[in-house]
Amino acid sequence: MSDGRRVLSFNTEDDVIVEVQRLRRGYTQAGAWSLPQMCAHLDKAVQFGMQPGPFAPDTPEQLKDKERVPGILATGKLPEGIKAPEPMLPPADCGDESIDAFLVTIEKYKRFPGPTAPHRIFGKLAEPDARRLNLIHCAHHLSYLTPVEN
Repeated sequence: MSDGRRVLSFNTEDDVIVEVQRLRRGYTQAGAWSLPQMCAHLDKAVQFGMQPGPFAPDTPEQLKDKERVPGILATGKLPEGIKAPEPMLPPADCGDESIDAFLVTIEKYKRFPGPTAPHRIFGKLAEPDARRLNLIHCAHHLSYLTPVEN
């Protein structure tokens, strides 16, 4: 991509784990967040998805935004301009413990039976769609890092 990002997609949570472990050995950074910061953010997002229900009905805004989900799933790309809410932003001083925590959480998510909690923008999604959206979210962030092959 022209902004220094890679084209990246994941088919499984194991693919995410392999990529994080590869990036951990060294990377160049095209965006504002380091690998530990990305992992801190992704850890919070995946944990949020494993919250127990019951869940509130979708809001009118979520119902409208849900119309964008088929396009996101088809392209594997998140729309530009989505800002993380304040509680989901990583601290500036993340360390390797954030990477470790995310790897533990993504392992838990592999075995999580569902249902995945409603997405803050798109509301309740079919379980396969929620899982695919999670993989797209991971690829979105990790695409800002390019592994340095040793």
